[in-house]
Amino acid sequence: MEYGNVTMNSFDKTVEQMNSMKPDFIITGGDNVKDARQQRESYADSLYTLYLRQINRFNAMVYSGIGNHEVFGVANPGVSPDNPLYGKKMYLSRIGPRYSSFFWKGWKFFMLDNIKDVGRRYVGYIDEDQMEWLRGELASTDPSTPLVVVGHIPFISSMKQFEMGSLAPTPDNDGVANSVEFFKLFDKHNLKLVLQGHFHFFEVLYAKNCHYVVSPDPRTGFFMFKVKGNNLKWDFIKNN
Repeated sequence: MEYGNVTMNSFDKTVEQMNSMKPDFIITGGDNVKDARQQRESYADSLYTLYLRQINRFNAMVYSGIGNHEVFGVANPGVSPDNPLYGKKMYLSRIGPRYSSFFWKGWKFFMLDNIKDVGRRYVGYIDEDQMEWLRGELASTDPSTPLVVVGHIPFISSMKQFEMGSLAPTPDNDGVANSVEFFKLFDKHNLKLVLQGHFHFFEVLYAKNCHYVVSPDPRTGFFMFKVKGNNLKWDFIKNN
């Protein structure tokens, strides 16, 4: 969420459309505020306040993912790492845990944090604490349960190949360095959907019985997913 007439007008349309469609819940894939990385504390905090106020307008529960723009002060040399809200601590204090899971209609959802800050920059990575937590979560989950993963930086995407050529490597801040180890955790499970952001690029890939979705600029619209048993359908709803 950022200040500006275009963004706010677009959000007004999204609220109206989503409320009229009566979804069971809403998921955001991170970058809910723009931008906490480079801002002073008071301004970054005001963006969080704006975001929380705006999502209260939805008539459904909102699960808020974490993106690189939520990480306070790491790109601002004027903000000390000793600040009690530095980095992801502002997100933790205003939104909640950086990773979690929940069940809905027999499906299990994993809201993950794949942003790793390295000095004053970030890379895509699932930290070991989170990997260990996932191992425990999956060990207690029936292998037939349909699973959904939500992570801001794409685990799987073709976007950089379109942008830089089919042989171009993916930069470490546009992919997840330990994605191979991550997906091995799901080898004996029913992974059905991976929701991703970061690129503002419309993409739906289907491989190994799973959809990998990258959302475009949220001002253009949003995805609506419907499930029945083990089956999944999706539509992209334009923000008219």
